[in-house]
Amino acid sequence: MPSSRPNPASSDQKDTATKPFTNANASYQSDKIITGLSHVIIKSTLTGALYGALVSIPTELLLRWRSPSYRSFGTRIRVFYHTIILTYSAAFMTESNVMKFEEKVRAEEARKREELIEWSVQNGLYTGEEEGYSPKRT
Repeated sequence: MPSSRPNPASSDQKDTATKPFTNANASYQSDKIITGLSHVIIKSTLTGALYGALVSIPTELLLRWRSPSYRSFGTRIRVFYHTIILTYSAAFMTESNVMKFEEKVRAEEARKREELIEWSVQNGLYTGEEEGYSPKRT
């Protein structure tokens, strides 16, 4: 009867005790980060478009009421007006949220880097000489 637990002696299992951080585990390539980024982009684009609609619809009604030149414009110009406002607000919101997401990912990477250095120091693999630091010998 086969066991549901993985065999610890199998060769395809990663050795996280000796190599906790590899290129395969890089956060910028992970599916979690990519899906998180796509969720941020979709959510912020829709939110920005809604904010743009909150601006473009009332201003369009105001322009129709007060501006005779705007009333003379055709449907294409009015659609272009709404498109510009919706696109600008969606792009602005998306850019700001992607920058926040990027800061969060960079902070997580810095935390992982600190953990790697601590792990390397504890296991005697990091001496500082790799970065040009050599302790003074007396």
